Amino acid sequence: MKVMLIAPTMAYRSPRYPTFLSMSDFPSGLAYLAGALKAAGHEVKGLNLNNDTRYKTAYDMVRNVVVEWIDRFQPELIGIGGLCIDYHCIRDTMEIIRTAEPKIPIVLGGGIVNHDDEFIFEHLKPNYAVVGEGEEAIVRIANGGVSEGIIQSVAGDPDSYALPDYEAFGASDMVDNYSMATRVLYKYSRPDPRPFVIVTARSCPFHCTFCVHNHGAPYRARSIPNIMEEIRVNYDKYHFNILLILDELFAVNNARLREFCEGILKGKVDYGWDFDWTFQCHASANFDLETLQLAKQAGCYMFSYGIESASQTVLDSMEKKSKVEQIVEAVRLAKEAKIGFSGNLIFGDPAETDDTLAESLCFWLKYARDAFVFLSYITPYPGSKLFDTLVERGVIKDKVAYYEAIDNVMVNMTKIPQRDWENRMIACQMLEQGWFFPRTVKGKVERDSHGEMLERYMGPIHKVTAVCPHCGATIIYRHPMGQINENSFLGVGCTNCQQRVRINLQ
Repeated sequence: MKVMLIAPTMAYRSPRYPTFLSMSDFPSGLAYLAGALKAAGHEVKGLNLNNDTRYKTAYDMVRNVVVEWIDRFQPELIGIGGLCIDYHCIRDTMEIIRTAEPKIPIVLGGGIVNHDDEFIFEHLKPNYAVVGEGEEAIVRIANGGVSEGIIQSVAGDPDSYALPDYEAFGASDMVDNYSMATRVLYKYSRPDPRPFVIVTARSCPFHCTFCVHNHGAPYRARSIPNIMEEIRVNYDKYHFNILLILDELFAVNNARLREFCEGILKGKVDYGWDFDWTFQCHASANFDLETLQLAKQAGCYMFSYGIESASQTVLDSMEKKSKVEQIVEAVRLAKEAKIGFSGNLIFGDPAETDDTLAESLCFWLKYARDAFVFLSYITPYPGSKLFDTLVERGVIKDKVAYYEAIDNVMVNMTKIPQRDWENRMIACQMLEQGWFFPRTVKGKVERDSHGEMLERYMGPIHKVTAVCPHCGATIIYRHPMGQINENSFLGVGCTNCQQRVRINLQ
């Protein structure tokens, strides 16, 4: 069977078009579906609805590209998926498909289905809505004989899955031509980043109230040999220099992190691997200095914790299963090991007060002003306990209206008065965007080049050179920038010690 898989465009989440997609943000689940379908003998066309500048708007691009490829490829089945924040793109794409070829069955999956399956199935009306991991389910659908409706997928051994096929979606082009579009957090270890991604585990054993991983399949980690084989295959293809481990819980303890590091070090010797890497984990991992030093030796340049709050009252309310002391210790160990530390402080849990908010900001200033700890507020996404609670209480009255505005939702779940709450969040955003507290140095700025496309739409590429005020190393950073004036600065991380630095550009 001929199957077309469509990746939603990030331009729908942005006020401007085009919004370029780097491999750092590619939805890996679709690549796994492509790999599974090809392994089962089906023909697959992956359609990446990004990085196409021929049209005036994101909608025009989606409409023309989808119709063009339906006509060219003649698919017998179309799969699309994404998160709840991809709602507008998914809705429009399905309407375009129905108008162009109403008889082609549509399979919808991903977080938007997993966390609100009955509502999404009834509202968007795909032929199939797959709940959970989609590899086994979409192969069964393509093989025929599966009745339309909501399909509960089977969670298998992640080592048994076919390797993801990123090339079906143009991974080479993303790595070669669009890596400078990578998000801020991901590109600090190399001046000419070529990021790639890997998923080493499925699901999460924790059940934080704001998170959508509150049901579904249990946590399962891939074996280290299986992970190393995927790295070997993709390094040979793409020669990436940054590997982003996308799992929200990569290393559950020191032993797994050490085993992974030993595999990477062996690959550097056996295959000539030359890349840095970063991962995410939970505070309960309790890494020790020796293990983090081994990670540094193996190329780890940053790791992140889901901090969320530095108030124990709020952490307990969130059901985080972590202690403030664990986070403080992780920041200390990361600095001693010369590995960057990152995370988020998200405000707005129902237990939040002015006092708890102040606790988090004091932690930020005392321990994390040189780390990559960002400030934001909680959005109650469908699938989270907070969302369900707000629906039950009648705070969210109209689900369709909520999905329509989901990118612009700021729900006050605290007892802080609304106007005060909004002002506090505006102040946090100003603190976040201003980079007021990291150490400041003056940089040398030179024009550089990274291809006509990014230059045209993201601004001229500049090379910025500065001396790190923390460790004295030379920082070389390349970045697309518009007009530079006396107030222009670049917020970066030192490529040696990974501490935050504000580089003034004039």
